Amino acid sequence: MILKHPTAQRLAYLLCSVFLLLASTAFSVIASEQAPEEKQTLDKVLFVGNSFSFYNNGIHNHLGSLIRAEGNWQRGKNRLRLQTLSGGHIHEQLEGLQATLSNDRLGWQAVVLQAHSNEAVLKSKQARFTSSLKQAIDIVRGHRLEPILFMTWGYKDDPKMSQALAEAYIEQAEKHNVHLVPVGLAFAQAAKALPNVELFVPDVLGIEDTAAGNIITYREEWKHPSVAGTYLAACVFYASLYQKSPLGNPFTAGLDPDVASALQSLSWQIVSDFQSRS
Repeated sequence: MILKHPTAQRLAYLLCSVFLLLASTAFSVIASEQAPEEKQTLDKVLFVGNSFSFYNNGIHNHLGSLIRAEGNWQRGKNRLRLQTLSGGHIHEQLEGLQATLSNDRLGWQAVVLQAHSNEAVLKSKQARFTSSLKQAIDIVRGHRLEPILFMTWGYKDDPKMSQALAEAYIEQAEKHNVHLVPVGLAFAQAAKALPNVELFVPDVLGIEDTAAGNIITYREEWKHPSVAGTYLAACVFYASLYQKSPLGNPFTAGLDPDVASALQSLSWQIVSDFQSRS
């Protein structure tokens, strides 16, 4: 059985608790007390999203590497795949999602739905986001698969966006009774607890002609993940989907071992705290 998100009555309490947690710079590993029979094994998961998912060789590959590194990947049994559209919104994914699931030969068990970075909180996009998300969830459930919602992160140095996204995704998870993976909360906590770990990379804006020559300029908003950002997101998925800590996993994505360990620990603490309020 997959753990669900908090009930509506506990929504306000959860948000208050989570953002009190984000104000702290300390974190610790919380040991899981969940009985083995309650754990859900998802061997075949399809990720549907955009650049937030495909940066740095894909979040699915990082997740797969975590599974392989602990010796739990079996050829023919496990499969993770990514279906993306650069800059894609949920409504733009519907046709491709339906086609993929209608022609499924791989036996998917679950589908991760990742929306555009701002469509859940931008007023001009919210109505279409909520209606399209319902359609996507209905498509997934129509194929008797488990829909999983990917809580994305706020842009760098924008805690208000982080909070708005958390509120929006928890509301949708409650409304549709779907599993929610709190990646955005992990990014917000990492910004507080691990300020020296850069989770973002800048996007090139263009060229500025100066007396010193052509200089590359960058967009003001940093939103795409660095390798550390993708790795953190994968660790949160690992902790959330498989109900165990990634701490000690030898796969580090090329990061400094101490940085990888800190991200592993943080991801487990965020997921444990989030789900303990379910």
